[in-house]
Amino acid sequence: MKIGELAKRAGTSTRMLRYYEAQGLLAAERSANGYRSYDESDVERARTIANLIRSGLPSKLVQVVLIAQDEPAGWGVNCDLEFAKLLREE
Repeated sequence: MKIGELAKRAGTSTRMLRYYEAQGLLAAERSANGYRSYDESDVERARTIANLIRSGLPSKLVQVVLIAQDEPAGWGVNCDLEFAKLLREE
């Protein structure tokens, strides 16, 4: 799906989706003409990102949450400590 459809389905703007991509939170495939192309799974990911940002979480902490979501087995004491450190800094 193209960026406009993703924005509509995720309840956010195309501008925010580009921002998420620039921050490394969302990845898009590029077609030969340079258009972004997204998978069905990106709808829920974009919604998650938007909700976390709306709740006040900065994008660098959103990235930590997404990593934990993508790799739950990798989340442990060290990740908890790093996340706590980032929260304190904010």
